[in-house]
Amino acid sequence: MQHCGTGEQVNSISINGFGCNEIKQLSDAFIDHELLGEAQLQMLQHIRRCSNCSAFIEEKVGLKRLVRASVKGLTVPATLLQRVRAHIRA
Repeated sequence: MQHCGTGEQVNSISINGFGCNEIKQLSDAFIDHELLGEAQLQMLQHIRRCSNCSAFIEEKVGLKRLVRASVKGLTVPATLLQRVRAHIRA
């Protein structure tokens, strides 16, 4: 498995057109399955070959699970919900 550079200097490897910088920029869309088929597949191929990007994605997925679990069961105050909806409509 290849890996990206670590430390202050970033050495980006490109696999199937996606470099480490693109992986990080598109990581949320990748995790949420918001990318179109080919882009999702290319990112997956990069992550399978790049240990640093794989670890980065795993860390983000773990953080997302932790946040989701920590707010499970909480209810949003009605006034906040109304303000958010009003802001969206504006």
